[in-house]
Amino acid sequence: MTTGTVAVSGVALAGCATDVHADQARDESTNTAPVTLAAQIGSRAALGGSIAAAAISSDGSVGTTLTTTTVDAPPLAGKVQVGLRVTNPNVTVTPNEPVDIGFSLFNEATHEPLANQLVKVQVKLPTGWATFKHLYTNDQGYTSYTARVLTTTNVTAIFDGTDALQSAHSSNDATLQVAQPAPAAASRARGAIIDNVSVDVDVPLPANSIGEKAVYLASLQAGKPYVYGADGPSSFDCSGLVQYVYRQLGKTLPRTTDAQFAATTRISMYNKQPGDLIFLGTPGNIYHVGIYAGNGKMWVAPHTGDVVKLQSIYTTSYYVGRI
Repeated sequence: MTTGTVAVSGVALAGCATDVHADQARDESTNTAPVTLAAQIGSRAALGGSIAAAAISSDGSVGTTLTTTTVDAPPLAGKVQVGLRVTNPNVTVTPNEPVDIGFSLFNEATHEPLANQLVKVQVKLPTGWATFKHLYTNDQGYTSYTARVLTTTNVTAIFDGTDALQSAHSSNDATLQVAQPAPAAASRARGAIIDNVSVDVDVPLPANSIGEKAVYLASLQAGKPYVYGADGPSSFDCSGLVQYVYRQLGKTLPRTTDAQFAATTRISMYNKQPGDLIFLGTPGNIYHVGIYAGNGKMWVAPHTGDVVKLQSIYTTSYYVGRI
């Protein structure tokens, strides 16, 4: 008897579709959205046809008849197209005035809101866009945060997508335009910064120096945990925070406190300015560093069990370094 062999060729697809709107497009790590095709093949019903083999002829001879049916993979179900926009894209505020910035996430075809979805908020820095906040949409597909800015600031949002939803980038950006006070008004404004945190810091205006920008960027890290050896963006130790902030401003600093002390210019403590570095310890044994924010306070990542925060310079024995 001659045996006929039937080969059934299938198609299996698995891969990654690059999310062009994820953080990679805004200078962060690559994000991918999984694409899968599930095809169950293994029964005649699944093949949708029949296979006849080893048919015996009437004269007793053995013949082989092969009937094959082409199996088409089922079409890949498309993801839902998503819309994302800033609800109040053009805002004018005074320095450090609180303002809510809102974002709306919705089904682009039906305009139905998309609830309980993660939206990443990004701010435009001199080195590019950086994510600084994660928000979740409510039942109306809406989310917001309270911003306080010292200089005109651009904010946008991205949505990384899910297995069922396409990724999206906000169709518009928010511009927070800062109206500077009149010359007769106070030349200093309370400083800043984010998320309903009342900060009593004097920052000279207009806030256009690198030091003032460093204070602002440090404040964006408020509440992130101290982790020894961490240098951002989700956790920091003291020198890691300093290095991270100034890297966003195009400045390269060494990693350790002693090396940062050696890389900066000594300034009298009576002439320190916002953005200067406050070093605790002695030359060769610097054990702590913070970013001076004005009014005797500094932004620091203090110690294990604490978070990045604004605190008073708690000693009169310290060194000041300028970038």
